[in-house]
Amino acid sequence: MLDEIDPINAICFTGHRPDRLPGRGDPDDPEAQKLAASLQTQIEDSVLRGKHNILHGAMAGFDLFAIEQAILLKKQYPQIKIITVAPYKEAFFSREKCWTPEWINRARAVFDQHDIGIRIAERYRTGIYFERNRALVEHSSEIITYWDGGSGGTAYTVECGKRKGLAIYNLYQKR
Repeated sequence: MLDEIDPINAICFTGHRPDRLPGRGDPDDPEAQKLAASLQTQIEDSVLRGKHNILHGAMAGFDLFAIEQAILLKKQYPQIKIITVAPYKEAFFSREKCWTPEWINRARAVFDQHDIGIRIAERYRTGIYFERNRALVEHSSEIITYWDGGSGGTAYTVECGKRKGLAIYNLYQKR
């Protein structure tokens, strides 16, 4: 399914979990609202450059926060395709501590609205998040990120994107 997506027309999101986002990603928080506005501007710029396939990694935090903004823009730009690339299916919400009831509800709302849902594996295995991150990069030409420069999965994904020559837009630096 991913192989059918032309990377030239696709962007992906990568970023931190809720604890490292402004306002912890709460849509009612003024700092999170500033990030949402920056995201909408960046997504719209990408869409206007022909990037209508929008991939996200399905995790609580920036992934879901960003794709929620893309879903809002889909009303104005119906050519947007929301593509969920989940790492695995079985017991997905029980493995990571970031899955609070609020974030689970937000994830389910996104999953109900995506155009394409893909999972890398049926169940968790070591390295599955890195596989998912590489899949996002391999099937995109741009990355929109919220990365504070620290280590972890976001750093790994941004570095993969740099090696592949993707355009990278870090909204952390723009704040």
